[in-house]
Amino acid sequence: MGHAKDKRLAQTFKHLLDTQYPDGGWRCNKFSFGRGPETEYSNPNPTLIALDAFRYTDGFNGEPALEKAVEFLLRHWTIKLPIGPCHYGIGTLFMQVEYPFRNYNLFEYVYVLSFYKKAINDSRFLEAFELLKSKTVNGQLIVERVVPKLAKLSFCKKGKPSELATKRYNEILNNLIMN
Repeated sequence: MGHAKDKRLAQTFKHLLDTQYPDGGWRCNKFSFGRGPETEYSNPNPTLIALDAFRYTDGFNGEPALEKAVEFLLRHWTIKLPIGPCHYGIGTLFMQVEYPFRNYNLFEYVYVLSFYKKAINDSRFLEAFELLKSKTVNGQLIVERVVPKLAKLSFCKKGKPSELATKRYNEILNNLIMN
């Protein structure tokens, strides 16, 4: 929103770093599905959202706390099972390209991680990227899942190429070239 350099946000970023869990991620403490061993993990989606915010800060690449968060998400690519209190998993819904970003999904996962040098040369990231790449047609990204209330808008029609989603996909390609 253009306010990443606003000094007032420094307190928010500090709070995020202060509340990071030992596994490297962030989480809500809402246990809608009860408690079990999987709820000892952080939630992948809030972790992805935090990393998305941090990429607008100076020196985000190489920051140990953020590298730990990147590693948490890369481990989730391997685990795939639902983890965290909100049970975020990597299954059928995750693998569908959703645009605009709203839920934890392959497109947002690859997009955010593509800004982090720790991720882009990692085999787990590259596997996720190749899967996303396989969902393009003539270099355009095809939307597979949409926010129901936005389904009639032209930029996110299910089963159709999206110019705006493709623009974000091209940012991923650019991040891979630049790093």
